[in-house]
Amino acid sequence: MRNDYHRLSFLVALCSCYSLLAPVRSQQIETIPSSPSYHTLYERNLDLLCRADKPIDQCNVRLPGPSTETLDVTTNVLPGGVKRIGDFSRGECGVRLATFTNERIGKFVCIVTIDGQQFESAIELRKRVPPRPTELKIAKATALIDGGLRANQLLKARCISRNGLPVANLTWLLDGKPIDESALKPAQITAEEQQDSTSLETIQQEVHLYVTPAENGQTLECVTNHPAFKPELRNSFLLNIKFPPEEIPHIHIDELPASGSATINITIHANPKPFTRWTVNGRHIKEGESSDIYQAYIPRPTSAKGEYRVLLKNNDCSMERPSLFTLEATNALGTQTYVIKAVRVDANEVEPGRNDDYYTDDSNGSTFWLISVWTFFCSVIATRLL
Repeated sequence: MRNDYHRLSFLVALCSCYSLLAPVRSQQIETIPSSPSYHTLYERNLDLLCRADKPIDQCNVRLPGPSTETLDVTTNVLPGGVKRIGDFSRGECGVRLATFTNERIGKFVCIVTIDGQQFESAIELRKRVPPRPTELKIAKATALIDGGLRANQLLKARCISRNGLPVANLTWLLDGKPIDESALKPAQITAEEQQDSTSLETIQQEVHLYVTPAENGQTLECVTNHPAFKPELRNSFLLNIKFPPEEIPHIHIDELPASGSATINITIHANPKPFTRWTVNGRHIKEGESSDIYQAYIPRPTSAKGEYRVLLKNNDCSMERPSLFTLEATNALGTQTYVIKAVRVDANEVEPGRNDDYYTDDSNGSTFWLISVWTFFCSVIATRLL
């Protein structure tokens, strides 16, 4: 028990001696700005301030530059372009640089005395360098077709911001919303030494996104934030997802009226635009053509990407009121056949599985969709990874 007491006394004495022998501490002084601090060359009126939570008795500083002399800001004559700032009574001491130049790149040190003890802190001053234009690349292994991306594959995209100080910050967005963290790979940061001994930093990050027809028309964005950029830089890639006409099971519409005209109205999803053909009671009617009392219209795109409205008009229902229609849609990726059944539905009954309905039309076939032109432009050209 006595030995433990002697050991404890020895440790207390040792700690007391260390505190007397090492009066210089750094962690108790706040610096404004914090370290490291990046600045543009020839920036004016740069304030470098040390702040304590007690009044300061004395403050010495060492300025970055060729001289390592320690200066007392209260008595020494400061170099040209350097001015004392701060209020000792408020625990502040620092200097203002009239202009930030290459010779001021380095470490600013303040050594303050409070109640007879010295405390030290430092600010590392670095030159701000804007990075090169951001690159957004798509992996070489990406399956492309007809100027777009084949649906149902893993899209790998890489964003790169090269040779900046400080390193840029990258953010990924899909249709304006942050991408789930699970799709992002860890960012990689590398440094490259320049001829003037400046070490510039490059950051790159990949996103792995499984793309389906649901992402068609959305925009993948890499946003680069850097102090030299106001506002941020945005690199984008439009997801032009290619897919065959999608299945629609159990399409039911109201039965056609006993007289007058009616138009069957079906909405399908595909990219690129499909070519369509109707079959009614043995008649095959291609889009843009007529057969007897029927007119088949060229599919018209809606406001939604990859969505098309397909119409078939019966000009005289009194002559024929079929209850079964077949629509075949074909594009470069495949063919889909839709079976449309016309059924009688009571006014208060809701038929399940309905796609669209028909509408009556007394315009004597003047619908203008018989001839249409559809052109698709891809707004972003993506470079591919080597």
